[in-house]
Amino acid sequence: RLDLSAELFGGVNDACGHNLDRSRCCPVLAAWLFAAHARYALEVTAPAPAESELPEQPMRPDDSQKCVNSLQDSLLSKRVRIPQPNASCDAILCFCGIRLHQISSLSCPAAFNVSGHHRNATPTAAVKNLEKNCRNSTYAGCTKCLGALQKLKGGYNKNGTQDKSTTDRASKMFNRDCQLMGLTWLLARNKTAYIPTVSAVLRAIMYSAHPHESKCSPDQENMPLAVDSLQFEKAQSSSPKSPPSWASFTFPVLPPIILGLLFG
Repeated sequence: RLDLSAELFGGVNDACGHNLDRSRCCPVLAAWLFAAHARYALEVTAPAPAESELPEQPMRPDDSQKCVNSLQDSLLSKRVRIPQPNASCDAILCFCGIRLHQISSLSCPAAFNVSGHHRNATPTAAVKNLEKNCRNSTYAGCTKCLGALQKLKGGYNKNGTQDKSTTDRASKMFNRDCQLMGLTWLLARNKTAYIPTVSAVLRAIMYSAHPHESKCSPDQENMPLAVDSLQFEKAQSSSPKSPPSWASFTFPVLPPIILGLLFG
């Protein structure tokens, strides 16, 4: 379930509609999709029954592709066409690798308390700390937010201790998923304030040329950020307006003798 707001379509079209570039398009697209999914991502659902308790039935299909198809139809209905790398690879799942998670399917005790007492996951102090560290989307602000995210660790077992059975690569994936959920919580709190920084941080942790050494893009690279419609309106109102067409019309200079004939 996604809350597809009007500004999503404009922001995605601006970053992705012309050419498909992973570092330019994917962070903006991911930020908007995390924002659209934020309300549902943090809902604590009842745990699924164990497989041994289920009656024998066919394996359930993965809904990811169904979600992608539905989203692409929504984009096309708004005349937003994201180019595809090739016929067998879509832009969202295959090219950008965007996957949406529910908090109840992750193990992130350093980030959220997930219990049956609350309808939504309860953020820890480490997650609440993101509110003050992720308000600035500049290089310095993105770097500060990235540092605060390092405290959100995953890959824990039921006892709350680090699971020794996970490999180093799997542990990094767990950590990243928990960090992405922390960013999702920020978007649920205040999309307008945090979505530019979230897209800058997503560029660093998901689409960096060196994934194990996440670094924010320098300000001078002018990478596009996901921006809420309120900020679009401010930018438009502050830009110099073009003069009306009549303002550029110049009246011919007439000699005095002709002026005398015309006006007596």
